[in-house]
Amino acid sequence: MPLPPRILVLDPTGARREVLLATFPFRIGRQTDIELSLRDNRISRLHAQITIAGGEYFLEDLGSRRGTCVNGETVAEPRLLQTKDVIDFCLPESFKLVYLGDEATIEELIERVETPAETPPGTRELHQLGVLLDVAHTLGSRLSLEDMLAAVVDAAVRLTHTERGVLLLYDAEGELQPTVARREGGETIPPEALQISAGVLRRAIRSHRELIVSDAGGLPAEEQQASVASLSLLTIVAIPIEKRSTISAIDATLTANESELLGVLYLDSRSSSAPFSDADREVLRALAHEAATVIENARLFSTARAKARLDHEIEIASQIQRQLLPRSLPRIPHLQVEAFTLACYQVGGDCFDVIELGHGRFGFFVGDVSGKGIAASLLATLLQGVFYTTATLDMPLPEITRRVNQYLCDRSASDRYATLFYGVLDPAGHLEYVNAGHVPPLVRRASGKVEELKGANFPVGMFAGAEFVASRASLGPGDFLVICSDGVSEANNLADEMFGEERLRELLCGCAGVSAAQLAETVRVAVRAFTGSAPQADDITMIAVEYRGEPS
Repeated sequence: MPLPPRILVLDPTGARREVLLATFPFRIGRQTDIELSLRDNRISRLHAQITIAGGEYFLEDLGSRRGTCVNGETVAEPRLLQTKDVIDFCLPESFKLVYLGDEATIEELIERVETPAETPPGTRELHQLGVLLDVAHTLGSRLSLEDMLAAVVDAAVRLTHTERGVLLLYDAEGELQPTVARREGGETIPPEALQISAGVLRRAIRSHRELIVSDAGGLPAEEQQASVASLSLLTIVAIPIEKRSTISAIDATLTANESELLGVLYLDSRSSSAPFSDADREVLRALAHEAATVIENARLFSTARAKARLDHEIEIASQIQRQLLPRSLPRIPHLQVEAFTLACYQVGGDCFDVIELGHGRFGFFVGDVSGKGIAASLLATLLQGVFYTTATLDMPLPEITRRVNQYLCDRSASDRYATLFYGVLDPAGHLEYVNAGHVPPLVRRASGKVEELKGANFPVGMFAGAEFVASRASLGPGDFLVICSDGVSEANNLADEMFGEERLRELLCGCAGVSAAQLAETVRVAVRAFTGSAPQADDITMIAVEYRGEPS
């Protein structure tokens, strides 16, 4: 008896349930006395219905206000339903329906096994395969992958009365390779003794359906002749192993992902077999599904281990990146410095340094590499190292920047570059700086006025041979130099508004009578309060320098 079709109902909370399509027309809507009532006031009372014609099932919109969609396409006329079609009501955060069709589940096959009266004569042992697979699935966490797959192949050989079973899986290069090969009785077949019908494999792979051949019938003449002559086979079974199609959700959108072919379970025998019934085929499909589950679970476990290892390595990289930052900041009579960096991810593409040059002179460096994440963090670490090494030579600032630019152009990809600001402040308050495409720093005067330090140069790592020009400014007692990355001004809140340079200027104007540490903390707190619960979209770095006047 064929299975009744069903639909999977997913409500906005994430709860799910299966509903059988037993009555036609199968009406869907807000009305309470119909086949599927959905509690959403935006859905019409009679929104849509599923009908049957010629053994096929159709979805029809009943003149609803919002419309009905299948896989994102509006239904204008009755739409033939295919397995895994996603039905929605053109509404955000509302119900979704997934048409599951009449495909048998492993639980239903097991139930058939437990009901002998419904089991076709002569196929009871084959039906028991469902039970064995269910047991193997339960014990999956206690067996190695190799043992689990061997158990699947042994069960298939024993319950189909074939002589050999081979599980072939795709390797990393996309080639189909024998993974498990067993004879009747559980004996392993060595690779050199393994011969299988390549024609049957090709047909099963092309069709994505099980292929069952009794007495080598059903094969094209050339394949039949090759199989019988070379292998003397009378029974051949090939079952595609597929990762079942899934439904993924992003926000309120459901997407049906196509199934993926993992390999083939191949069985053959030199003796004839009894005809395979529809029930036999269903059990073989269940076998393929369970084998795919075992393989996919092993994949997920391997992926989880790889991710854990990667997470550990990223954490180590994050620690190294933090350790490369200055361990202490100047706290001398004429100068106080505060600095911080907040990575968008575990590692970031921003970097900063404070370089002591002697005679009371200090260099202040902030770099911002294009992009985020691991790639940006590697280049940021490289940039910080090469800049510190070059800057300690105490050469003219344009020459320092030119050398760093050439180094990056020679050793990084053409699409990788960085903006940077480097300024050298002497005890008299004279500031010489190079701005290579960076956000212009701000000077907060003791009077409360905020000024921008202008400068026009290309970012480093963009053009080999680029020339750079230095600019000059002066700081007076009580003035602050504030150097930021664009993660401050471009911080976004949930309304997609940016913190902006104007808001930063107003914030600095109000910072009267504060220290460098208090000013930096004020900016950090303000940015955090502005963004609220919005995720951090970029790395944030800041250096605040308070100049207290020339030492006596």
